[in-house]
Amino acid sequence: MTERATDRFIPVHAVAEMLSCTDQYVYGLIREGNLQAIKIGQRALRVSWNSLQEFIAAARVDPEDYFAPEEPDPEPASPRKTVRSNWMSR
Repeated sequence: MTERATDRFIPVHAVAEMLSCTDQYVYGLIREGNLQAIKIGQRALRVSWNSLQEFIAAARVDPEDYFAPEEPDPEPASPRKTVRSNWMSR
């Protein structure tokens, strides 16, 4: 038996809940083309499960790159000089 690859479609609010974000952010991802969606009726959108999984896989972060210690700033080219006026030398 051959297994068909079927795609499920889930509501925007469920995607927002899965990503811990707002519905408006998910609508923005759809608008920008980062998530694929279909329109059901006049207002309802459903997001492709496969598209969501691809988005999550592409957004994964390597902890070593993300949490790598920052290199210290190099010392300034000219050290700060103390400005003294003549009254201090009296």
